[in-house]
Amino acid sequence: MKKTDNLKNIYIGHALDQIPRFLSTMDRNPLSKTYGCANREYWLARAVDFPSAIAQYGILGLTLAYTTDGIGSPYYAHPKVGQWIKAGLMYLAQIQHSDGSYDEFYPNERGWAGPTGFLLHSMVHAYKSVESLLNPQEMATIRKTMYRAARFLGENDEIGVLANHHAMAILPLREAIELLDAREFEPLYEERKAEFMKYCHPEGWCLEYDGIDPGYLSATISFIGRTCQARFDKELYDIAVKALDVTKYFVYPDHHYGGTLGSRETLHFYPHGYEILGREHPIALAQANHMLAGFKKGASVYPALQAERYFVYRIPEFLFAARDFAPRGGDLPLLPFQEAGDSSFNIADAGIWGAKRGKYWIVANLARGGNFKLFDVGSKEGKIIASDTGISGRLKNGTFFTSSWIDDEKNFSIQGVEAQVKARCFTMSSQTFDPLKMTVFRAGMAALGWHHKSANHIKGGIRKILMLRNKTAPISLVRNLRLEVDGLRVIDRISCRKGLDIETIILGEELPVRYVPQSRYFQPMELEVAGRTLTRAELDTLRDTGEVSIERVIA
Repeated sequence: MKKTDNLKNIYIGHALDQIPRFLSTMDRNPLSKTYGCANREYWLARAVDFPSAIAQYGILGLTLAYTTDGIGSPYYAHPKVGQWIKAGLMYLAQIQHSDGSYDEFYPNERGWAGPTGFLLHSMVHAYKSVESLLNPQEMATIRKTMYRAARFLGENDEIGVLANHHAMAILPLREAIELLDAREFEPLYEERKAEFMKYCHPEGWCLEYDGIDPGYLSATISFIGRTCQARFDKELYDIAVKALDVTKYFVYPDHHYGGTLGSRETLHFYPHGYEILGREHPIALAQANHMLAGFKKGASVYPALQAERYFVYRIPEFLFAARDFAPRGGDLPLLPFQEAGDSSFNIADAGIWGAKRGKYWIVANLARGGNFKLFDVGSKEGKIIASDTGISGRLKNGTFFTSSWIDDEKNFSIQGVEAQVKARCFTMSSQTFDPLKMTVFRAGMAALGWHHKSANHIKGGIRKILMLRNKTAPISLVRNLRLEVDGLRVIDRISCRKGLDIETIILGEELPVRYVPQSRYFQPMELEVAGRTLTRAELDTLRDTGEVSIERVIA
Protein backbone atom coordinates (compact mmCIF):
# COMPACT_ATOMS: atom_id res chain seq x y z
CA MET A 1 0.00 0.00 0.00
CA LYS A 2 1.28 3.46 -0.90
CA LYS A 3 2.11 5.90 1.87
CA THR A 4 -0.51 8.28 0.48
CA ASP A 5 -3.14 5.54 0.73
CA ASN A 6 -2.26 5.19 4.40
CA LEU A 7 -2.77 8.92 4.88
CA LYS A 8 -6.15 8.84 3.14
CA ASN A 9 -7.20 5.90 5.31
CA ILE A 10 -6.70 8.02 8.42
CA TYR A 11 -9.51 10.27 7.26
CA ILE A 12 -11.67 7.31 6.30
CA GLY A 13 -11.12 5.38 9.51
CA HIS A 14 -11.90 8.27 11.84
CA ALA A 15 -15.09 9.08 9.92
CA LEU A 16 -16.57 5.65 9.19
CA ASP A 17 -15.95 4.53 12.77
CA GLN A 18 -18.47 7.15 13.88
CA ILE A 19 -21.30 6.34 11.47
CA PRO A 20 -22.74 3.71 13.85
CA ARG A 21 -22.67 6.34 16.59
CA PHE A 22 -24.68 8.69 14.42
CA LEU A 23 -27.16 6.00 13.36
CA SER A 24 -27.68 5.20 17.04
CA THR A 25 -28.87 8.78 17.55
CA MET A 26 -31.44 8.48 14.74
CA ASP A 27 -34.99 7.18 15.04
CA ARG A 28 -34.94 4.49 12.31
CA ASN A 29 -38.45 3.17 12.91
CA PRO A 30 -40.61 4.09 9.88
CA LEU A 31 -43.78 3.72 12.01
CA SER A 32 -42.61 6.35 14.50
CA LYS A 33 -43.87 9.94 14.48
CA THR A 34 -40.24 11.04 14.88
CA TYR A 35 -38.87 8.79 12.12
CA GLY A 36 -35.66 10.40 10.84
CA CYS A 37 -35.06 12.54 13.97
CA ALA A 38 -31.40 12.34 14.98
CA ASN A 39 -31.74 13.96 18.40
CA ARG A 40 -31.81 10.86 20.63
CA GLU A 41 -32.23 12.97 23.77
CA TYR A 42 -35.55 14.16 22.33
CA TRP A 43 -37.15 11.16 20.64
CA LEU A 44 -35.90 8.39 22.96
CA ALA A 45 -34.58 9.71 26.27
CA ARG A 46 -37.21 12.49 26.30
CA ALA A 47 -34.81 14.58 28.37
CA VAL A 48 -35.38 17.74 26.29
CA ASP A 49 -38.55 19.44 25.11
CA PHE A 50 -37.62 20.17 21.48
CA PRO A 51 -35.50 18.48 18.80
CA SER A 52 -32.20 20.28 18.24
CA ALA A 53 -32.09 20.60 14.47
CA ILE A 54 -28.30 20.50 14.22
CA ALA A 55 -28.42 16.79 15.04
CA GLN A 56 -29.77 16.35 11.48
CA TYR A 57 -26.42 17.56 10.11
CA GLY A 58 -25.31 13.99 10.63
CA ILE A 59 -27.14 13.02 7.45
CA LEU A 60 -24.34 14.73 5.49
CA GLY A 61 -21.74 12.31 6.82
CA LEU A 62 -24.16 9.44 6.21
CA THR A 63 -24.71 10.70 2.66
CA LEU A 64 -20.98 10.69 1.94
CA ALA A 65 -20.65 7.18 3.37
CA TYR A 66 -23.56 6.19 1.09
CA THR A 67 -22.27 7.82 -2.11
CA THR A 68 -18.48 7.66 -1.95
CA ASP A 69 -17.08 4.62 -3.71
CA GLY A 70 -13.60 3.26 -3.13
CA ILE A 71 -13.35 3.97 0.61
CA GLY A 72 -14.52 0.59 1.86
CA SER A 73 -17.76 1.97 3.25
CA PRO A 74 -20.26 -0.74 4.28
CA TYR A 75 -22.95 1.91 3.82
CA TYR A 76 -22.13 2.51 0.16
CA ALA A 77 -25.30 2.31 -2.00
CA HIS A 78 -27.09 0.35 0.74
CA PRO A 79 -30.87 0.61 0.28
CA LYS A 80 -31.57 0.96 4.00
CA VAL A 81 -29.12 3.82 4.28
CA GLY A 82 -30.81 5.59 1.39
CA GLN A 83 -34.14 5.35 3.23
CA TRP A 84 -32.60 6.72 6.44
CA ILE A 85 -31.14 9.68 4.57
CA LYS A 86 -34.54 10.34 3.04
CA ALA A 87 -36.16 10.12 6.50
CA GLY A 88 -33.65 12.62 7.88
CA LEU A 89 -34.46 15.03 5.06
CA MET A 90 -38.19 14.73 5.56
CA TYR A 91 -37.78 15.37 9.28
CA LEU A 92 -35.89 18.57 8.48
CA ALA A 93 -38.86 19.69 6.41
CA GLN A 94 -41.11 18.93 9.38
CA ILE A 95 -39.22 21.01 11.98
CA GLN A 96 -38.34 24.05 9.85
CA HIS A 97 -39.81 27.41 10.83
CA SER A 98 -41.95 29.13 8.23
CA ASP A 99 -39.21 31.72 7.66
CA GLY A 100 -36.80 28.94 6.66
CA SER A 101 -34.76 28.87 9.89
CA TYR A 102 -33.99 26.17 12.44
CA ASP A 103 -33.41 25.90 16.19
CA GLU A 104 -30.29 24.41 17.76
CA PHE A 105 -29.90 25.40 21.41
CA TYR A 106 -33.42 26.45 22.38
CA PRO A 107 -36.93 26.81 20.89
CA ASN A 108 -37.47 29.81 18.61
CA GLU A 109 -33.74 30.41 18.33
CA ARG A 110 -34.03 30.82 14.56
CA GLY A 111 -30.31 30.42 14.05
CA TRP A 112 -28.56 31.75 10.95
CA ALA A 113 -25.48 29.97 9.57
CA GLY A 114 -25.48 27.79 12.65
CA PRO A 115 -27.67 25.80 12.33
CA THR A 116 -29.60 26.85 9.19
CA GLY A 117 -26.56 27.21 6.92
CA PHE A 118 -25.06 23.88 7.95
CA LEU A 119 -28.40 22.16 7.53
CA LEU A 120 -28.98 23.56 4.05
CA HIS A 121 -25.49 22.39 3.11
CA SER A 122 -26.39 18.88 4.27
CA MET A 123 -29.77 18.96 2.52
CA VAL A 124 -28.25 19.85 -0.86
CA HIS A 125 -25.91 16.85 -0.80
CA ALA A 126 -28.43 14.46 0.75
CA TYR A 127 -31.13 15.44 -1.75
CA LYS A 128 -28.84 14.68 -4.68
CA SER A 129 -28.03 11.26 -3.22
CA VAL A 130 -31.65 10.10 -2.74
CA GLU A 131 -33.51 12.08 -5.40
CA SER A 132 -34.38 8.86 -7.21
CA LEU A 133 -36.05 7.53 -4.04
CA LEU A 134 -38.41 10.49 -3.67
CA ASN A 135 -41.94 10.66 -5.01
CA PRO A 136 -43.04 13.94 -6.60
CA GLN A 137 -44.65 15.24 -3.40
CA GLU A 138 -41.58 14.46 -1.29
CA MET A 139 -39.35 16.03 -3.92
CA ALA A 140 -41.43 19.20 -3.91
CA THR A 141 -41.43 19.32 -0.11
CA ILE A 142 -37.67 19.07 0.21
CA ARG A 143 -36.99 21.53 -2.60
CA LYS A 144 -39.33 24.02 -0.91
CA THR A 145 -37.53 23.42 2.39
CA MET A 146 -34.16 24.16 0.79
CA TYR A 147 -35.51 27.21 -1.01
CA ARG A 148 -36.85 28.72 2.22
CA ALA A 149 -33.58 28.04 4.05
CA ALA A 150 -31.60 29.67 1.23
CA ARG A 151 -33.81 32.74 1.29
CA PHE A 152 -33.44 32.99 5.08
CA LEU A 153 -29.65 32.84 4.81
CA GLY A 154 -29.56 35.42 2.05
CA GLU A 155 -31.94 37.91 3.63
CA ASN A 156 -30.62 37.80 7.18
CA ASP A 157 -27.46 38.10 9.25
CA GLU A 158 -26.51 37.62 12.90
CA ILE A 159 -25.22 39.76 15.74
CA GLY A 160 -21.51 39.30 16.39
CA VAL A 161 -18.53 38.87 14.10
CA LEU A 162 -17.90 35.24 13.14
CA ALA A 163 -16.23 35.04 9.75
CA ASN A 164 -16.66 31.28 9.52
CA HIS A 165 -20.42 31.69 9.92
CA HIS A 166 -20.46 34.10 6.99
CA ALA A 167 -18.45 31.60 4.96
CA MET A 168 -20.95 28.90 5.90
CA ALA A 169 -23.84 31.14 4.79
CA ILE A 170 -22.19 31.70 1.40
CA LEU A 171 -21.47 28.00 0.79
CA PRO A 172 -25.00 26.52 0.96
CA LEU A 173 -26.49 29.61 -0.65
CA ARG A 174 -24.27 29.05 -3.68
CA GLU A 175 -25.03 25.31 -3.66
CA ALA A 176 -28.78 25.94 -3.47
CA ILE A 177 -28.65 28.47 -6.30
CA GLU A 178 -26.96 25.87 -8.52
CA LEU A 179 -29.17 22.95 -7.49
CA LEU A 180 -32.50 24.79 -7.63
CA ASP A 181 -31.48 27.15 -10.45
CA ALA A 182 -32.61 29.93 -8.10
CA ARG A 183 -30.89 32.80 -9.92
CA GLU A 184 -33.08 35.28 -8.08
CA PHE A 185 -30.79 34.67 -5.08
CA GLU A 186 -27.65 35.85 -6.90
CA PRO A 187 -27.91 39.42 -5.50
CA LEU A 188 -28.29 37.97 -1.99
CA TYR A 189 -25.22 35.82 -2.54
CA GLU A 190 -23.22 38.88 -3.54
CA GLU A 191 -24.45 40.77 -0.47
CA ARG A 192 -23.48 37.95 1.87
CA LYS A 193 -20.12 37.56 0.14
CA ALA A 194 -19.41 41.29 0.49
CA GLU A 195 -20.25 41.10 4.19
CA PHE A 196 -17.92 38.13 4.66
CA MET A 197 -15.07 39.91 2.92
CA LYS A 198 -15.30 42.78 5.41
CA TYR A 199 -13.96 40.37 8.02
CA CYS A 200 -11.01 39.15 5.92
CA HIS A 201 -7.77 40.89 6.88
CA PRO A 202 -5.06 41.65 4.29
CA GLU A 203 -2.64 39.62 6.43
CA GLY A 204 -4.64 36.50 5.54
CA TRP A 205 -6.71 35.85 8.66
CA CYS A 206 -10.43 36.34 9.23
CA LEU A 207 -12.04 37.91 12.26
CA GLU A 208 -13.66 35.69 14.91
CA TYR A 209 -15.23 37.95 17.52
CA ASP A 210 -12.22 40.13 18.34
CA GLY A 211 -9.20 38.43 16.80
CA ILE A 212 -7.69 35.55 14.91
CA ASP A 213 -8.81 32.00 15.67
CA PRO A 214 -6.77 29.35 13.81
CA GLY A 215 -9.35 26.60 14.31
CA TYR A 216 -12.16 28.52 12.69
CA LEU A 217 -9.81 29.91 10.05
CA SER A 218 -9.22 26.35 8.87
CA ALA A 219 -13.01 25.90 8.78
CA THR A 220 -13.34 29.03 6.66
CA ILE A 221 -10.75 27.63 4.24
CA SER A 222 -12.83 24.45 3.91
CA PHE A 223 -16.11 26.27 3.41
CA ILE A 224 -14.59 28.51 0.74
CA GLY A 225 -13.07 25.47 -0.96
CA ARG A 226 -16.46 23.76 -1.20
CA THR A 227 -18.08 26.99 -2.40
CA CYS A 228 -15.58 27.06 -5.24
CA GLN A 229 -16.42 23.45 -6.04
CA ALA A 230 -20.06 24.45 -6.48
CA ARG A 231 -19.04 27.39 -8.67
CA PHE A 232 -15.57 28.86 -8.86
CA ASP A 233 -15.18 32.28 -7.23
CA LYS A 234 -11.70 33.74 -7.65
CA GLU A 235 -12.08 36.38 -4.94
CA LEU A 236 -12.99 33.77 -2.36
CA TYR A 237 -10.37 31.33 -3.62
CA ASP A 238 -7.65 33.97 -3.24
CA ILE A 239 -8.73 34.60 0.36
CA ALA A 240 -8.41 30.89 1.15
CA VAL A 241 -4.98 30.69 -0.49
CA LYS A 242 -3.75 33.65 1.54
CA ALA A 243 -5.05 32.05 4.73
CA LEU A 244 -2.80 29.03 4.16
CA ASP A 245 0.22 31.20 4.95
CA VAL A 246 -1.34 32.06 8.32
CA THR A 247 -2.53 28.65 9.49
CA LYS A 248 0.91 27.12 8.86
CA TYR A 249 2.18 28.84 12.03
CA PHE A 250 -0.44 27.03 14.14
CA VAL A 251 0.33 23.54 12.86
CA TYR A 252 2.49 22.72 15.84
CA PRO A 253 5.56 20.46 15.96
CA ASP A 254 3.76 17.98 18.25
CA HIS A 255 0.85 17.68 15.75
CA HIS A 256 -1.62 19.72 17.77
CA TYR A 257 -3.26 22.83 16.32
CA GLY A 258 -4.61 26.23 17.35
CA GLY A 259 -5.99 26.23 20.88
CA THR A 260 -5.52 28.94 23.49
CA LEU A 261 -3.59 31.24 21.17
CA GLY A 262 -6.81 31.85 19.23
CA SER A 263 -9.62 34.27 19.99
CA ARG A 264 -12.06 31.36 20.40
CA GLU A 265 -9.57 28.77 21.68
CA THR A 266 -10.67 26.11 19.18
CA LEU A 267 -8.43 23.11 18.56
CA HIS A 268 -10.03 21.68 15.43
CA PHE A 269 -8.31 21.52 12.04
CA TYR A 270 -10.67 21.28 9.05
CA PRO A 271 -8.71 19.36 6.39
CA HIS A 272 -11.01 19.37 3.38
CA GLY A 273 -10.03 22.83 2.14
CA TYR A 274 -6.38 21.84 2.33
CA GLU A 275 -7.01 18.84 0.08
CA ILE A 276 -8.83 21.08 -2.42
CA LEU A 277 -6.18 23.81 -2.42
CA GLY A 278 -3.32 21.33 -2.19
CA ARG A 279 -3.59 20.44 -5.86
CA GLU A 280 -2.16 23.86 -6.69
CA HIS A 281 -0.58 24.96 -3.41
CA PRO A 282 1.74 22.37 -1.82
CA ILE A 283 1.93 24.25 1.48
CA ALA A 284 -1.66 23.10 2.04
CA LEU A 285 -0.61 19.46 1.75
CA ALA A 286 2.38 20.01 4.04
CA GLN A 287 -0.07 21.16 6.71
CA ALA A 288 -2.58 18.41 5.99
CA ASN A 289 0.09 15.69 6.15
CA HIS A 290 1.40 16.93 9.48
CA MET A 291 -2.10 17.05 10.93
CA LEU A 292 -2.91 13.59 9.57
CA ALA A 293 0.00 12.26 11.61
CA GLY A 294 -1.61 13.96 14.59
CA PHE A 295 -5.04 12.48 13.90
CA LYS A 296 -3.40 9.06 13.72
CA LYS A 297 -1.88 9.36 17.18
CA GLY A 298 -4.88 11.03 18.82
CA ALA A 299 -3.86 14.69 18.68
CA SER A 300 -6.10 17.55 17.51
CA VAL A 301 -9.87 17.04 17.22
CA TYR A 302 -11.29 13.98 15.47
CA PRO A 303 -14.94 12.80 15.46
CA ALA A 304 -14.75 10.32 18.36
CA LEU A 305 -13.40 13.03 20.67
CA GLN A 306 -16.36 15.34 20.27
CA ALA A 307 -19.59 15.54 22.21
CA GLU A 308 -22.93 14.39 20.77
CA ARG A 309 -23.82 17.82 19.43
CA TYR A 310 -20.63 18.28 17.44
CA PHE A 311 -19.19 14.96 16.30
CA VAL A 312 -21.52 15.12 13.28
CA TYR A 313 -19.52 18.13 12.03
CA ARG A 314 -16.29 16.15 11.80
CA ILE A 315 -17.58 13.06 9.99
CA PRO A 316 -18.38 14.82 6.68
CA GLU A 317 -15.26 16.97 6.94
CA PHE A 318 -13.08 13.86 7.01
CA LEU A 319 -15.09 12.07 4.32
CA PHE A 320 -14.98 15.11 2.03
CA ALA A 321 -11.21 15.18 2.57
CA ALA A 322 -10.95 11.47 1.70
CA ARG A 323 -13.16 11.87 -1.36
CA ASP A 324 -11.07 14.77 -2.67
CA PHE A 325 -7.73 13.53 -1.39
CA ALA A 326 -5.05 15.37 -3.37
CA PRO A 327 -2.19 13.49 -5.04
CA ARG A 328 1.11 13.69 -3.17
CA GLY A 329 4.24 13.78 -5.25
CA GLY A 330 7.76 15.00 -4.60
CA ASP A 331 8.96 17.03 -1.65
CA LEU A 332 6.50 19.32 0.07
CA PRO A 333 7.42 22.76 1.47
CA LEU A 334 8.76 22.87 5.00
CA LEU A 335 6.56 24.16 7.77
CA PRO A 336 7.96 27.16 9.69
CA PHE A 337 9.29 25.12 12.61
CA GLN A 338 11.02 22.69 10.19
CA GLU A 339 13.12 25.32 8.43
CA ALA A 340 16.85 25.39 9.09
CA GLY A 341 18.51 28.18 11.04
CA ASP A 342 17.20 30.82 13.41
CA SER A 343 14.25 32.95 12.37
CA SER A 344 11.36 35.04 13.60
CA PHE A 345 7.95 35.98 12.24
CA ASN A 346 5.27 38.54 12.96
CA ILE A 347 1.63 38.83 11.86
CA ALA A 348 1.43 42.38 13.11
CA ASP A 349 -2.26 43.27 13.23
CA ALA A 350 -3.23 39.87 14.58
CA GLY A 351 -0.61 40.21 17.33
CA ILE A 352 1.00 36.91 16.43
CA TRP A 353 4.74 36.63 16.98
CA GLY A 354 7.10 33.70 16.97
CA ALA A 355 10.73 32.71 16.64
CA LYS A 356 13.06 29.77 16.25
CA ARG A 357 16.45 29.66 17.97
CA GLY A 358 18.51 26.53 18.18
CA LYS A 359 16.19 23.71 19.13
CA TYR A 360 13.44 25.99 20.50
CA TRP A 361 10.39 27.27 18.63
CA ILE A 362 7.80 29.64 20.08
CA VAL A 363 4.53 31.09 18.82
CA ALA A 364 2.63 33.68 20.86
CA ASN A 365 -0.48 35.83 20.68
CA LEU A 366 0.62 39.19 22.07
CA ALA A 367 -2.84 40.66 21.49
CA ARG A 368 -4.17 38.07 23.94
CA GLY A 369 -1.97 38.94 26.87
CA GLY A 370 1.14 37.18 25.62
CA ASN A 371 -0.20 33.62 25.57
CA PHE A 372 2.48 31.36 24.13
CA LYS A 373 3.43 27.80 23.24
CA LEU A 374 7.06 26.63 23.34
CA PHE A 375 8.37 23.50 21.61
CA ASP A 376 11.58 21.49 21.45
CA VAL A 377 11.93 21.00 17.69
CA GLY A 378 15.16 19.12 18.26
CA SER A 379 13.22 16.20 19.73
CA LYS A 380 11.78 13.49 17.51
CA GLU A 381 8.14 14.32 18.29
CA GLY A 382 8.52 18.10 18.52
CA LYS A 383 7.76 17.92 22.23
CA ILE A 384 5.78 20.76 23.76
CA ILE A 385 7.56 22.36 26.71
CA ALA A 386 5.04 25.01 27.77
CA SER A 387 1.54 26.17 26.93
CA ASP A 388 1.11 29.37 28.90
CA THR A 389 -2.07 31.46 29.12
CA GLY A 390 -0.73 34.17 31.39
CA ILE A 391 -2.48 34.66 34.72
CA SER A 392 -5.96 33.72 35.83
CA GLY A 393 -7.28 33.98 39.35
CA ARG A 394 -10.05 34.70 41.79
CA LEU A 395 -10.60 37.57 44.19
CA LYS A 396 -11.80 36.99 47.73
CA ASN A 397 -15.26 38.20 46.67
CA GLY A 398 -15.47 35.36 44.13
CA THR A 399 -14.73 37.40 40.99
CA PHE A 400 -12.75 35.49 38.37
CA PHE A 401 -10.21 37.38 36.26
CA THR A 402 -7.71 36.65 33.52
CA SER A 403 -5.05 38.27 31.36
CA SER A 404 -5.90 35.79 28.59
CA TRP A 405 -8.22 38.10 26.70
CA ILE A 406 -7.95 40.15 23.53
CA ASP A 407 -7.78 43.76 24.64
CA ASP A 408 -8.88 46.64 22.41
CA GLU A 409 -5.94 48.57 23.84
CA LYS A 410 -3.21 46.57 22.14
CA ASN A 411 0.04 47.36 23.92
CA PHE A 412 2.90 45.17 22.73
CA SER A 413 6.22 45.49 20.96
CA ILE A 414 8.56 43.15 19.07
CA GLN A 415 12.32 43.17 18.54
CA GLY A 416 13.36 40.05 16.64
CA VAL A 417 13.46 37.17 19.13
CA GLU A 418 12.09 39.31 21.96
CA ALA A 419 8.57 40.62 22.65
CA GLN A 420 6.90 42.56 25.41
CA VAL A 421 3.22 42.99 26.17
CA LYS A 422 1.27 44.91 28.77
CA ALA A 423 -2.08 43.25 29.40
CA ARG A 424 -5.01 44.43 31.43
CA CYS A 425 -6.93 41.71 33.23
CA PHE A 426 -10.63 41.21 32.65
CA THR A 427 -13.36 39.59 34.68
CA MET A 428 -14.87 36.37 33.34
CA SER A 429 -18.57 35.64 33.13
CA SER A 430 -19.82 32.17 34.06
CA GLN A 431 -23.57 31.76 33.74
CA THR A 432 -25.64 28.61 34.13
CA PHE A 433 -29.38 27.96 34.20
CA ASP A 434 -31.26 26.91 37.30
CA PRO A 435 -34.90 25.69 37.01
CA LEU A 436 -36.36 29.16 37.61
CA LYS A 437 -34.08 30.88 35.10
CA MET A 438 -34.80 28.20 32.51
CA THR A 439 -38.55 28.56 33.00
CA VAL A 440 -38.40 32.33 32.60
CA PHE A 441 -36.13 32.01 29.56
CA ARG A 442 -38.39 29.49 27.82
CA ALA A 443 -41.44 31.64 28.55
CA GLY A 444 -39.68 34.65 27.07
CA MET A 445 -38.72 32.75 23.92
CA ALA A 446 -42.28 31.48 23.52
CA ALA A 447 -43.56 35.06 23.79
CA LEU A 448 -40.94 36.82 21.65
CA GLY A 449 -39.06 34.24 19.61
CA TRP A 450 -41.78 33.80 17.00
CA HIS A 451 -40.41 36.99 15.39
CA HIS A 452 -37.01 36.60 13.71
CA LYS A 453 -35.63 40.02 14.65
CA SER A 454 -36.58 39.52 18.29
CA ALA A 455 -35.01 36.05 18.29
CA ASN A 456 -31.85 37.47 16.72
CA HIS A 457 -31.52 40.17 19.36
CA ILE A 458 -32.09 37.65 22.14
CA LYS A 459 -29.40 35.37 20.72
CA GLY A 460 -27.07 38.35 20.39
CA GLY A 461 -27.70 39.20 24.04
CA ILE A 462 -26.95 35.65 25.12
CA ARG A 463 -23.72 35.69 23.11
CA LYS A 464 -22.64 38.94 24.74
CA ILE A 465 -23.35 37.60 28.21
CA LEU A 466 -21.66 34.23 27.76
CA MET A 467 -18.84 35.06 25.35
CA LEU A 468 -18.15 38.76 25.00
CA ARG A 469 -19.23 40.68 28.09
CA ASN A 470 -16.39 41.62 30.39
CA LYS A 471 -15.02 44.51 32.38
CA THR A 472 -11.54 45.39 33.46
CA ALA A 473 -10.20 44.10 36.75
CA PRO A 474 -7.72 46.15 38.87
CA ILE A 475 -4.89 43.80 37.91
CA SER A 476 -2.41 43.88 35.04
CA LEU A 477 0.43 41.81 33.64
CA VAL A 478 3.59 43.05 31.94
CA ARG A 479 5.25 40.12 30.19
CA ASN A 480 8.66 40.03 28.54
CA LEU A 481 9.50 37.05 26.32
CA ARG A 482 12.98 36.45 25.00
CA LEU A 483 13.96 33.30 23.11
CA GLU A 484 17.55 32.41 23.88
CA VAL A 485 19.78 29.53 22.84
CA ASP A 486 19.23 27.82 26.21
CA GLY A 487 15.45 28.30 26.35
CA LEU A 488 12.75 30.93 26.78
CA ARG A 489 13.31 33.66 29.35
CA VAL A 490 9.99 34.95 30.72
CA ILE A 491 9.70 37.89 33.09
CA ASP A 492 6.17 38.50 34.41
CA ARG A 493 5.40 41.58 36.46
CA ILE A 494 1.95 41.35 38.04
CA SER A 495 0.49 44.61 39.37
CA CYS A 496 -2.69 45.42 41.26
CA ARG A 497 -4.24 48.02 43.50
CA LYS A 498 -2.59 47.92 46.92
CA GLY A 499 -4.69 46.10 49.49
CA LEU A 500 -6.63 44.10 46.88
CA ASP A 501 -7.66 40.75 48.36
CA ILE A 502 -6.69 38.08 45.84
CA GLU A 503 -7.53 34.53 46.80
CA THR A 504 -5.48 32.76 44.15
CA ILE A 505 -3.54 33.28 40.92
CA ILE A 506 -2.54 30.53 38.51
CA LEU A 507 0.42 31.36 36.28
CA GLY A 508 1.55 29.68 33.10
CA GLU A 509 -1.08 26.93 32.86
CA GLU A 510 -2.97 25.73 29.77
CA LEU A 511 -6.23 27.30 30.92
CA PRO A 512 -8.98 28.14 28.40
CA VAL A 513 -11.34 30.80 29.70
CA ARG A 514 -13.77 31.72 26.92
CA TYR A 515 -17.19 30.17 26.53
CA VAL A 516 -17.15 28.52 23.10
CA PRO A 517 -19.10 25.26 22.69
CA GLN A 518 -16.58 23.84 20.19
CA SER A 519 -13.59 24.29 22.48
CA ARG A 520 -12.01 22.69 25.56
CA TYR A 521 -11.65 19.20 24.14
CA PHE A 522 -8.97 17.18 25.89
CA GLN A 523 -5.62 17.08 24.12
CA PRO A 524 -2.73 14.76 25.04
CA MET A 525 -0.38 17.74 25.26
CA GLU A 526 -2.21 18.83 28.44
CA LEU A 527 -0.40 16.00 30.21
CA GLU A 528 2.94 17.47 29.15
CA VAL A 529 2.58 21.05 30.43
CA ALA A 530 2.04 22.62 33.83
CA GLY A 531 1.83 26.04 35.39
CA ARG A 532 1.90 26.92 39.05
CA THR A 533 -0.16 28.63 41.70
CA LEU A 534 1.39 31.69 43.36
CA THR A 535 2.44 31.08 46.93
CA ARG A 536 0.83 32.81 49.88
CA ALA A 537 4.01 34.86 50.33
CA GLU A 538 3.86 36.04 46.70
CA LEU A 539 0.18 36.97 47.05
CA ASP A 540 0.93 38.86 50.27
CA THR A 541 3.71 40.80 48.53
CA LEU A 542 1.33 41.63 45.70
CA ARG A 543 -1.33 42.85 48.14
CA ASP A 544 1.06 44.90 50.27
CA THR A 545 3.24 46.46 47.56
CA GLY A 546 0.96 46.28 44.53
CA GLU A 547 3.52 44.34 42.50
CA VAL A 548 5.32 41.03 42.24
CA SER A 549 7.81 39.88 39.60
CA ILE A 550 8.46 36.30 38.58
CA GLU A 551 11.30 35.32 36.27
CA ARG A 552 11.56 31.92 34.61
CA VAL A 553 13.79 30.19 32.10
CA ILE A 554 11.75 27.49 30.38
CA ALA A 555 13.84 24.82 28.69
